[in-house]
Amino acid sequence: MTTTDPAPARPHVPPRPTVLVVDPSSLSLIAMAGVLDSQNYSCICARTLDSAISAMTMGPIDLVVCDVANDAPAALEMLIALRAHKDHADLPGILIADAKWAGLEKKTELLPAVTRCLFKPIDPGSLVAVAAQLLVMPQVVASHRRRGTRPGRPGWVQL
Repeated sequence: MTTTDPAPARPHVPPRPTVLVVDPSSLSLIAMAGVLDSQNYSCICARTLDSAISAMTMGPIDLVVCDVANDAPAALEMLIALRAHKDHADLPGILIADAKWAGLEKKTELLPAVTRCLFKPIDPGSLVAVAAQLLVMPQVVASHRRRGTRPGRPGWVQL
């Protein structure tokens, strides 16, 4: 009589977060998606608002990264349109902008969901760090925004 060992249990692999990367420039679109993919994010790429909206039907999206390009108001409108899609009202976003759009971060404070701005040239590590923060702790960041406070951590200035 022989006995067989049960099959070894497979380790639990958490699902990869899905990031929608929107950029009208194909070169920077591929570069941003490549940086995020190298850090184990699943990326869906879009170059226009219509393709970004159709990408929302491909499955749950965890984060939107959008290059502002030459039209910051259109990028803000696009974020609003994407968040209007079903079950994505609290979709966090990252806007990548040129220095000429300084002050854009103040306009994002009026948006209902958490939105961060990074200004070019950006360090790929900074993009990954901001994305990780928005994906790991979106509820914490959102609750502090609603209260108008910041976490009590060393380095924050208390006024």
